[in-house]
Amino acid sequence: MSFYLYMLRCEDGSIYTGTAKDYLKRYEDHLSGKGAKYTKSHKVKKIERVFLCDNRSIACILEGEIKKLTKDKKEALIIEPDTYIKELEKTRKIKILKKI
Repeated sequence: MSFYLYMLRCEDGSIYTGTAKDYLKRYEDHLSGKGAKYTKSHKVKKIERVFLCDNRSIACILEGEIKKLTKDKKEALIIEPDTYIKELEKTRKIKILKKI
């Protein structure tokens, strides 16, 4: 079953990364204050980037890798995801189905 990894921009400029089966529903949860603890105190402004993954396991691997990145690298990933994703697919031997 497909799973999504999503990156959200918060009002303070920070970037939240999460996974979900239905990223639009989860986004609505974050907007309404029912999302993660982080987004309750850092109000969500918009969706920056979404990746469709083969399954939850791959989405969680990608989430873990992105959460380790510096803010500058997360910003670069949002602007130009192809380079980072190709490198990650090669080193972690995973496949990202689609960038949204």
